[in-house]
Amino acid sequence: MQVINYGNNFEIYEDDLKTYNQLPAGTYNVKFNPMSGFSLKKTDDFKQAEEKIYGNHIAKIEKVFKSFDLMKRSLGIILSGDKGIGKSLFTQLMAEHAVYRGMAVIIVDRAFKGIAGFLDSIDQEALVLFDEFEKVFNERNDNNESQDALLGLFDGTSQKKRVYAITVNDLYKVNEFMINRPGRFHYHFRFDYPEGEEIKTYLQDKVPVEYHGQIAGVTNFARRIKLNYDCLRAIAFELSLGISFAEAISDLNILNVTPPRYSVEIVFADKKSFKMKNERIDLFEEEVYCSTYQNGEEVGVTFKPSDLVELDGHLICSGEKVEMDYEEDNTEYTKSLVVTHVIVSQVQDKKMHYSPKAF
Repeated sequence: MQVINYGNNFEIYEDDLKTYNQLPAGTYNVKFNPMSGFSLKKTDDFKQAEEKIYGNHIAKIEKVFKSFDLMKRSLGIILSGDKGIGKSLFTQLMAEHAVYRGMAVIIVDRAFKGIAGFLDSIDQEALVLFDEFEKVFNERNDNNESQDALLGLFDGTSQKKRVYAITVNDLYKVNEFMINRPGRFHYHFRFDYPEGEEIKTYLQDKVPVEYHGQIAGVTNFARRIKLNYDCLRAIAFELSLGISFAEAISDLNILNVTPPRYSVEIVFADKKSFKMKNERIDLFEEEVYCSTYQNGEEVGVTFKPSDLVELDGHLICSGEKVEMDYEEDNTEYTKSLVVTHVIVSQVQDKKMHYSPKAF
Protein backbone atom coordinates (compact mmCIF):
# COMPACT_ATOMS: atom_id res chain seq x y z
CA MET A 1 0.00 0.00 0.00
CA GLN A 2 1.15 3.56 -0.80
CA VAL A 3 -0.28 6.64 0.95
CA ILE A 4 -0.12 10.07 -0.70
CA ASN A 5 -0.75 13.14 1.45
CA TYR A 6 -1.51 16.63 0.15
CA GLY A 7 -2.95 19.19 2.59
CA ASN A 8 -5.48 17.38 4.80
CA ASN A 9 -6.12 14.70 2.16
CA PHE A 10 -4.72 11.17 2.25
CA GLU A 11 -5.06 8.94 -0.84
CA ILE A 12 -4.50 5.16 -0.86
CA TYR A 13 -2.81 3.60 -3.94
CA GLU A 14 -1.46 0.23 -4.98
CA ASP A 15 2.20 -0.67 -4.35
CA ASP A 16 3.15 -0.05 -7.99
CA LEU A 17 2.62 3.71 -7.51
CA LYS A 18 5.55 5.78 -8.76
CA THR A 19 6.23 9.47 -8.30
CA TYR A 20 8.31 11.77 -10.52
CA ASN A 21 9.54 15.32 -10.32
CA GLN A 22 8.99 15.62 -14.07
CA LEU A 23 7.16 13.77 -16.80
CA PRO A 24 9.48 11.12 -18.27
CA ALA A 25 10.32 11.39 -21.96
CA GLY A 26 7.40 9.95 -23.89
CA THR A 27 4.05 10.77 -25.49
CA TYR A 28 0.92 11.70 -23.54
CA ASN A 29 -2.71 12.55 -24.34
CA VAL A 30 -4.59 15.15 -22.30
CA LYS A 31 -7.68 13.66 -20.59
CA PHE A 32 -10.43 15.24 -18.53
CA ASN A 33 -12.89 13.77 -16.03
CA PRO A 34 -15.60 16.03 -14.53
CA MET A 35 -15.03 14.39 -11.12
CA SER A 36 -11.23 14.22 -10.97
CA GLY A 37 -10.21 16.94 -13.45
CA PHE A 38 -7.30 16.91 -15.90
CA SER A 39 -4.73 14.16 -16.31
CA LEU A 40 -2.25 12.81 -18.84
CA LYS A 41 -2.43 9.31 -20.26
CA LYS A 42 0.69 7.66 -21.64
CA THR A 43 0.36 6.53 -25.24
CA ASP A 44 2.65 4.96 -27.83
CA ASP A 45 5.50 7.10 -29.08
CA PHE A 46 5.53 7.96 -32.77
CA LYS A 47 7.74 5.69 -34.82
CA GLN A 48 8.08 6.73 -38.43
CA ALA A 49 7.68 3.83 -40.85
CA GLU A 50 8.68 5.78 -43.96
CA GLU A 51 12.10 4.72 -45.25
CA LYS A 52 12.59 8.02 -47.06
CA ILE A 53 11.37 11.45 -45.98
CA TYR A 54 10.54 13.78 -48.88
CA GLY A 55 11.04 17.52 -48.78
CA ASN A 56 13.05 19.43 -46.19
CA HIS A 57 11.27 18.18 -43.06
CA ILE A 58 14.40 17.05 -41.24
CA ALA A 59 16.24 20.35 -41.81
CA LYS A 60 13.25 22.35 -40.54
CA ILE A 61 12.90 20.16 -37.43
CA GLU A 62 16.57 20.63 -36.63
CA LYS A 63 16.06 24.37 -37.10
CA VAL A 64 13.13 24.35 -34.67
CA PHE A 65 15.01 22.67 -31.85
CA LYS A 66 18.18 24.68 -32.44
CA SER A 67 16.12 27.87 -32.09
CA PHE A 68 14.35 26.48 -29.02
CA ASP A 69 17.67 25.74 -27.33
CA LEU A 70 18.86 29.32 -27.95
CA MET A 71 15.65 31.02 -26.84
CA LYS A 72 14.77 31.79 -23.23
CA ARG A 73 11.04 31.52 -23.87
CA SER A 74 8.54 29.28 -25.58
CA LEU A 75 8.68 28.70 -29.31
CA GLY A 76 5.49 28.45 -31.38
CA ILE A 77 5.07 26.86 -34.82
CA ILE A 78 2.09 26.99 -37.18
CA LEU A 79 1.94 24.18 -39.76
CA SER A 80 -0.66 25.11 -42.40
CA GLY A 81 -1.88 23.67 -45.66
CA ASP A 82 -4.59 21.45 -47.09
CA LYS A 83 -5.34 17.99 -45.72
CA GLY A 84 -3.10 15.08 -46.66
CA ILE A 85 -0.20 17.29 -47.62
CA GLY A 86 2.39 16.33 -44.98
CA LYS A 87 1.60 18.29 -41.80
CA SER A 88 0.91 15.19 -39.69
CA LEU A 89 4.09 13.51 -40.91
CA PHE A 90 6.05 16.60 -39.89
CA THR A 91 4.55 16.63 -36.38
CA GLN A 92 5.22 12.90 -35.98
CA LEU A 93 8.85 13.37 -36.94
CA MET A 94 9.10 16.34 -34.59
CA ALA A 95 7.56 14.31 -31.74
CA GLU A 96 9.95 11.44 -32.39
CA HIS A 97 12.90 13.85 -32.27
CA ALA A 98 11.60 15.46 -29.04
CA VAL A 99 11.39 12.10 -27.24
CA TYR A 100 14.89 11.28 -28.46
CA ARG A 101 16.03 14.53 -26.82
CA GLY A 102 14.42 13.44 -23.54
CA MET A 103 11.34 15.66 -23.78
CA ALA A 104 7.71 14.88 -23.03
CA VAL A 105 5.30 15.19 -25.96
CA ILE A 106 1.77 16.27 -25.00
CA ILE A 107 -1.02 15.81 -27.56
CA VAL A 108 -4.11 18.04 -27.35
CA ASP A 109 -7.01 16.70 -29.40
CA ARG A 110 -9.95 17.97 -27.34
CA ALA A 111 -10.85 21.57 -26.46
CA PHE A 112 -11.61 20.99 -22.78
CA LYS A 113 -12.62 24.08 -20.81
CA GLY A 114 -9.69 25.15 -18.66
CA ILE A 115 -7.09 23.27 -20.68
CA ALA A 116 -4.91 26.37 -21.02
CA GLY A 117 -4.48 26.56 -17.24
CA PHE A 118 -3.73 22.84 -17.00
CA LEU A 119 -1.03 23.00 -19.66
CA ASP A 120 0.50 26.04 -18.01
CA SER A 121 0.73 24.12 -14.74
CA ILE A 122 3.14 21.58 -16.30
CA ASP A 123 6.44 23.08 -15.18
CA GLN A 124 8.97 21.55 -17.58
CA GLU A 125 10.15 21.76 -21.16
CA ALA A 126 7.86 19.83 -23.48
CA LEU A 127 6.51 19.66 -27.01
CA VAL A 128 2.77 20.39 -27.05
CA LEU A 129 0.96 19.38 -30.26
CA PHE A 130 -2.48 20.68 -31.29
CA ASP A 131 -3.68 18.72 -34.34
CA GLU A 132 -6.33 20.29 -36.62
CA PHE A 133 -6.35 23.29 -34.30
CA GLU A 134 -9.15 25.32 -35.89
CA LYS A 135 -11.39 22.24 -36.03
CA VAL A 136 -10.82 21.20 -32.40
CA PHE A 137 -10.94 24.73 -31.01
CA ASN A 138 -14.03 25.67 -33.00
CA GLU A 139 -15.20 29.15 -32.03
CA ARG A 140 -18.81 28.22 -32.86
CA ASN A 141 -18.89 25.62 -30.08
CA ASP A 142 -19.64 27.32 -26.75
CA ASN A 143 -18.60 24.16 -24.87
CA ASN A 144 -15.03 24.43 -26.17
CA GLU A 145 -12.14 26.33 -24.69
CA SER A 146 -11.85 29.44 -26.85
CA GLN A 147 -8.83 30.28 -28.97
CA ASP A 148 -8.66 33.57 -27.07
CA ALA A 149 -8.08 31.67 -23.83
CA LEU A 150 -4.95 30.11 -25.32
CA LEU A 151 -3.27 33.38 -26.31
CA GLY A 152 -1.60 33.83 -22.95
CA LEU A 153 -0.35 30.24 -23.05
CA PHE A 154 1.24 30.77 -26.45
CA ASP A 155 2.64 34.18 -25.53
CA GLY A 156 6.43 34.15 -25.72
CA THR A 157 6.71 36.20 -22.53
CA SER A 158 5.39 33.33 -20.38
CA GLN A 159 7.82 32.02 -17.76
CA LYS A 160 7.27 28.46 -18.99
CA LYS A 161 9.42 27.28 -21.89
CA ARG A 162 7.91 24.84 -24.36
CA VAL A 163 7.51 24.14 -28.07
CA TYR A 164 3.91 24.70 -29.15
CA ALA A 165 2.95 23.34 -32.59
CA ILE A 166 -0.49 23.66 -34.19
CA THR A 167 -1.58 22.12 -37.49
CA VAL A 168 -4.13 24.16 -39.46
CA ASN A 169 -6.17 23.39 -42.57
CA ASP A 170 -8.09 26.68 -42.82
CA LEU A 171 -6.11 29.74 -41.72
CA TYR A 172 -9.22 31.92 -41.92
CA LYS A 173 -10.62 30.09 -38.87
CA VAL A 174 -7.56 30.82 -36.73
CA ASN A 175 -7.56 33.70 -34.24
CA GLU A 176 -6.21 36.86 -35.90
CA PHE A 177 -3.82 37.40 -32.98
CA MET A 178 -1.97 34.19 -33.88
CA ILE A 179 -1.19 35.13 -37.48
CA ASN A 180 1.67 37.56 -38.13
CA ARG A 181 2.56 37.40 -34.43
CA PRO A 182 6.07 35.86 -34.25
CA GLY A 183 6.12 36.60 -30.51
CA ARG A 184 3.56 33.82 -30.12
CA PHE A 185 4.32 31.69 -33.17
CA HIS A 186 7.87 32.27 -34.29
CA TYR A 187 7.65 29.98 -37.32
CA HIS A 188 4.94 29.36 -39.89
CA PHE A 189 5.67 26.42 -42.18
CA ARG A 190 3.39 26.37 -45.21
CA PHE A 191 2.91 22.98 -46.91
CA ASP A 192 2.30 22.95 -50.66
CA TYR A 193 1.24 20.23 -53.08
CA PRO A 194 4.02 18.13 -54.62
CA GLU A 195 4.65 18.83 -58.29
CA GLY A 196 6.46 17.47 -61.32
CA GLU A 197 9.78 15.96 -60.28
CA GLU A 198 8.66 15.48 -56.66
CA ILE A 199 5.76 13.30 -57.81
CA LYS A 200 7.94 11.41 -60.28
CA THR A 201 10.63 10.73 -57.66
CA TYR A 202 8.07 9.61 -55.09
CA LEU A 203 6.46 7.13 -57.48
CA GLN A 204 9.80 5.82 -58.72
CA ASP A 205 10.72 5.07 -55.11
CA LYS A 206 7.41 3.40 -54.25
CA VAL A 207 6.49 1.52 -57.43
CA PRO A 208 8.42 -1.55 -58.71
CA VAL A 209 10.52 -0.84 -61.80
CA GLU A 210 8.40 -3.05 -64.04
CA TYR A 211 5.44 -0.68 -63.52
CA HIS A 212 7.30 2.62 -64.03
CA GLY A 213 5.65 2.96 -67.43
CA GLN A 214 2.49 4.08 -65.60
CA ILE A 215 4.19 7.05 -63.92
CA ALA A 216 3.90 9.38 -66.93
CA GLY A 217 0.12 9.01 -66.77
CA VAL A 218 0.12 10.05 -63.12
CA THR A 219 2.30 13.13 -63.69
CA ASN A 220 0.06 14.16 -66.60
CA PHE A 221 -2.98 13.71 -64.36
CA ALA A 222 -1.31 15.82 -61.64
CA ARG A 223 -1.09 18.73 -64.09
CA ARG A 224 -4.88 18.73 -64.18
CA ILE A 225 -5.73 17.95 -60.54
CA LYS A 226 -3.70 18.66 -57.40
CA LEU A 227 -2.59 15.42 -55.74
CA ASN A 228 -1.56 15.34 -52.09
CA TYR A 229 0.66 12.67 -50.56
CA ASP A 230 -2.36 10.67 -49.38
CA CYS A 231 -3.49 10.38 -53.01
CA LEU A 232 0.02 9.53 -54.23
CA ARG A 233 0.39 6.83 -51.60
CA ALA A 234 -2.87 5.21 -52.70
CA ILE A 235 -1.95 5.46 -56.39
CA ALA A 236 1.51 3.95 -55.75
CA PHE A 237 -0.09 1.05 -53.88
CA GLU A 238 -2.42 0.26 -56.79
CA LEU A 239 0.34 0.52 -59.40
CA SER A 240 2.48 -1.83 -57.31
CA LEU A 241 -0.24 -4.45 -57.69
CA GLY A 242 0.19 -4.29 -61.46
CA ILE A 243 -3.02 -2.28 -61.95
CA SER A 244 -2.92 0.37 -64.68
CA PHE A 245 -3.29 3.99 -63.64
CA ALA A 246 -6.44 4.35 -65.78
CA GLU A 247 -8.09 1.47 -63.91
CA ALA A 248 -6.81 2.56 -60.50
CA ILE A 249 -8.07 6.14 -60.73
CA SER A 250 -11.57 4.96 -61.66
CA ASP A 251 -11.90 3.11 -58.33
CA LEU A 252 -9.89 5.18 -55.87
CA ASN A 253 -11.48 7.73 -53.54
CA ILE A 254 -10.08 10.57 -55.67
CA LEU A 255 -13.09 12.32 -57.17
CA ASN A 256 -13.72 15.12 -59.67
CA VAL A 257 -15.98 17.06 -57.30
CA THR A 258 -15.14 20.68 -58.19
CA PRO A 259 -12.98 21.35 -61.26
CA PRO A 260 -10.03 23.57 -60.36
CA ARG A 261 -9.26 26.84 -62.08
CA TYR A 262 -6.78 27.06 -64.93
CA SER A 263 -4.81 29.60 -66.86
CA VAL A 264 -5.44 29.11 -70.60
CA GLU A 265 -3.19 30.83 -73.12
CA ILE A 266 -3.92 30.80 -76.86
CA VAL A 267 -0.71 31.37 -78.83
CA PHE A 268 -0.87 32.51 -82.46
CA ALA A 269 1.50 32.25 -85.41
CA ASP A 270 2.29 35.98 -85.28
CA LYS A 271 3.60 35.47 -81.69
CA LYS A 272 0.64 37.24 -80.13
CA SER A 273 -1.40 35.47 -77.51
CA PHE A 274 -4.68 35.75 -75.60
CA LYS A 275 -4.58 34.65 -71.97
CA MET A 276 -7.46 33.68 -69.72
CA LYS A 277 -6.19 33.62 -66.15
CA ASN A 278 -8.97 32.05 -64.10
CA GLU A 279 -11.04 29.60 -66.11
CA ARG A 280 -13.24 27.03 -64.35
CA ILE A 281 -13.04 24.22 -66.90
CA ASP A 282 -13.27 20.45 -66.59
CA LEU A 283 -10.31 18.71 -68.22
CA PHE A 284 -12.08 15.36 -67.93
CA GLU A 285 -14.90 16.24 -70.33
CA GLU A 286 -14.80 15.10 -73.95
CA GLU A 287 -14.38 18.71 -75.13
CA VAL A 288 -13.57 22.01 -73.48
CA TYR A 289 -14.62 25.49 -74.60
CA CYS A 290 -13.30 28.76 -73.21
CA SER A 291 -13.34 32.32 -74.52
CA THR A 292 -11.95 35.79 -73.86
CA TYR A 293 -12.42 39.33 -75.08
CA GLN A 294 -9.54 41.03 -76.85
CA ASN A 295 -9.91 44.58 -78.14
CA GLY A 296 -13.65 44.27 -77.61
CA GLU A 297 -13.94 41.11 -79.71
CA GLU A 298 -14.77 37.66 -78.35
CA VAL A 299 -12.42 34.84 -79.28
CA GLY A 300 -13.03 31.26 -78.17
CA VAL A 301 -11.35 27.90 -78.58
CA THR A 302 -12.54 24.33 -78.38
CA PHE A 303 -10.15 21.43 -77.79
CA LYS A 304 -10.17 17.90 -76.45
CA PRO A 305 -8.44 17.33 -73.07
CA SER A 306 -7.32 13.96 -74.45
CA ASP A 307 -5.12 15.90 -76.92
CA LEU A 308 -3.20 17.66 -74.12
CA VAL A 309 0.41 16.54 -73.66
CA GLU A 310 2.74 17.46 -70.81
CA LEU A 311 5.66 19.71 -71.72
CA ASP A 312 7.89 21.82 -69.46
CA GLY A 313 5.45 21.67 -66.58
CA HIS A 314 2.41 22.65 -68.65
CA LEU A 315 -0.29 20.93 -70.69
CA ILE A 316 -0.07 21.74 -74.40
CA CYS A 317 -2.55 21.21 -77.22
CA SER A 318 -1.15 21.72 -80.72
CA GLY A 319 -2.91 24.22 -82.99
CA GLU A 320 -4.12 21.77 -85.59
CA LYS A 321 -6.27 20.12 -82.89
CA VAL A 322 -7.81 23.42 -81.75
CA GLU A 323 -11.02 24.79 -83.23
CA MET A 324 -11.39 28.59 -83.21
CA ASP A 325 -14.72 30.31 -82.62
CA TYR A 326 -15.41 33.95 -83.60
CA GLU A 327 -18.34 36.32 -83.45
CA GLU A 328 -19.77 37.24 -86.87
CA ASP A 329 -18.83 40.90 -86.52
CA ASN A 330 -15.19 40.26 -85.55
CA THR A 331 -12.57 42.04 -87.67
CA GLU A 332 -10.84 40.30 -90.54
CA TYR A 333 -7.56 40.47 -88.61
CA THR A 334 -8.99 38.49 -85.67
CA LYS A 335 -10.57 35.95 -88.02
CA SER A 336 -7.25 35.46 -89.82
CA LEU A 337 -5.32 34.47 -86.68
CA VAL A 338 -3.76 31.00 -86.77
CA VAL A 339 -3.36 29.10 -83.51
CA THR A 340 -0.01 27.37 -83.00
CA HIS A 341 -0.86 25.88 -79.61
CA VAL A 342 -2.86 26.27 -76.40
CA ILE A 343 -1.16 26.21 -72.99
CA VAL A 344 -3.15 25.07 -69.95
CA SER A 345 -1.80 25.43 -66.39
CA GLN A 346 -3.40 25.04 -62.98
CA VAL A 347 -3.92 28.31 -61.14
CA GLN A 348 -1.56 28.17 -58.18
CA ASP A 349 -2.61 29.21 -54.70
CA LYS A 350 -1.33 32.53 -53.47
CA LYS A 351 2.09 32.22 -51.84
CA MET A 352 1.72 33.44 -48.27
CA HIS A 353 5.39 33.84 -47.48
CA TYR A 354 7.31 36.78 -48.91
CA SER A 355 9.68 35.73 -51.69
CA PRO A 356 13.36 36.57 -51.08
CA LYS A 357 13.66 37.10 -54.85
CA ALA A 358 11.84 40.42 -54.40
CA PHE A 359 14.74 41.93 -52.46
